[in-house]
Amino acid sequence: MGLALLVLRLLAGVEPAQGQGQPEQRIEAVGSVGYLHSGDYFTGPGSTSLNNGDGVAVALQVHLPVYRWLGLVIAASHAEPDWKLNGVPLLGTVTLPGASLWFGDVSLRGSLPISRSAQPTYLFGQIGAGAARYAVSTTILGNRLEDHATNFAFALGAGVGIPIAGRIGGELMGKDYIASFKSVRDLETLGVRGKRAHTFLATAGIRVSF
Repeated sequence: MGLALLVLRLLAGVEPAQGQGQPEQRIEAVGSVGYLHSGDYFTGPGSTSLNNGDGVAVALQVHLPVYRWLGLVIAASHAEPDWKLNGVPLLGTVTLPGASLWFGDVSLRGSLPISRSAQPTYLFGQIGAGAARYAVSTTILGNRLEDHATNFAFALGAGVGIPIAGRIGGELMGKDYIASFKSVRDLETLGVRGKRAHTFLATAGIRVSF
C-alpha cells in the first residue's frame, strides 16, 4: 500500500515547479540491473509452497513523452533465479534450477522535479499493467517438471532520476509486480495451486535521451 500511495501522489503532482518551464520532450531508454525478491507463487497442502529465490535481474525501459512531466513507459525485466519447493516431507526445502521469469508492462509515469537546473533531479511514480511469465524445466525427486504460463500483472513503481552529463543520466527505481499465478501442471496432483503474489524489483540504471 505504501508504494501505491507514493505512486498516486507523484502522478497527482506532475506540474513542474514555477519557473522551471517546459522540459525537453525526448525519447529515453534505460538499461538497468537489479535485485529480485518475491513471495510464494504457489502453495500446496499443509506447509508446502513454491517460490523463486532472490536473484539478479536485468531490465530495459523506453520512456515516451506525453505532456510536460507526464509520459508513457514500456518496460521488460528478466531473471533466472532458482525456485524453491518448501515444506517437502522429510526433505524440507528442495532447490529447483532451470526456471526463468519475464515481466513486461506499459505504465503511465508522472515526474516531479526537485531542482531548478535545466536538467533537474526528479522523483517519479508510475502505474500500469502487463504480464508475468514463468518457465521451468527441471527434475524434482527423479520426476521431470516442465511448464510455462503467462499471467496478467499490475505494475507499480517509484524512484529518482539523476542527471549525469548531457543526455546521460542515472535512474534508481523500486517496482512491484502483482500477479495471480496459474498452477504448475505437473504439481497439481500434489495439491500445489497458484496464488496472487508480489514480486519486488530494485534496479539501478543508465538513462540515455535521444
